[in-house]
Amino acid sequence: MAKLRSLHQAKGRKEQNLILLEGTHLLQECERLRLEPQLICSTDIWAQRHQYLMQLTPRQIVSPEVLCAMASTENPDGVVSLLAMPSDLTSLPQLDLAANPLLLALDRVQDPGNLGTLLRTSLAAGVDQVWLGGGADPWQPKVLRASAGAVLQLQLKRWPSLVAGITMAKQSGLQVLAAVQRGGRPYWEVDWQLPSVLLLGNEGAGLAAELIDEAQLVTVPHGQEVESLNVAVAAGLILMERNRQTHRALHGRGESLTAEMGP
Repeated sequence: MAKLRSLHQAKGRKEQNLILLEGTHLLQECERLRLEPQLICSTDIWAQRHQYLMQLTPRQIVSPEVLCAMASTENPDGVVSLLAMPSDLTSLPQLDLAANPLLLALDRVQDPGNLGTLLRTSLAAGVDQVWLGGGADPWQPKVLRASAGAVLQLQLKRWPSLVAGITMAKQSGLQVLAAVQRGGRPYWEVDWQLPSVLLLGNEGAGLAAELIDEAQLVTVPHGQEVESLNVAVAAGLILMERNRQTHRALHGRGESLTAEMGP
């Protein structure tokens, strides 16, 4: 039990090179992605209902009380599992600029729920890499749950300094865009078909000044009644704009071809 509970903290995860997956959905994601947990601990009732998942790996039946002690949530759904840490967060494959990659760079996003939602949105929007500059640990249980397992599929890199990453991105030919509360271009006026990096900042402090200086500014226009949008909400709108532009380009091209061919 002590081994599992230590995975609630970053130190324990680093020492053991393991992460703690809580709940049925994350285990189902492991099966779908063909990831092999090192251990599954479940209640007997859960095991009887999910026998197909219990074939994945060495397993242990525990009492509901013991499972609660292992989990970080107050009411676990009956199962926790151990998985080797998918990435060391230090290196990533080279980007293919011809494929117009989209990167998300997060400057000190602290809230685990926000980070998990940002990762889930990134996967849905086709983000190729997520760069982390400080902030919450992507392998902590709350982030894993909020991401609905998306973190297990994304390419992640933690930078000691995001400025170095952004400098490298610009030198490689990517456009760098920073989301700010006001004063930037509306996000839909940007050509998201170009290789791009989107910068999003800390929930309270926003983006560091040295990052803003390196970027084109974009904003999500909104009513004056609120000072700013939640970072995950803003990211959803901006990141999905590339999908909208891609769909529009393909749809328009289809209409043109139909018109040229005639009835």
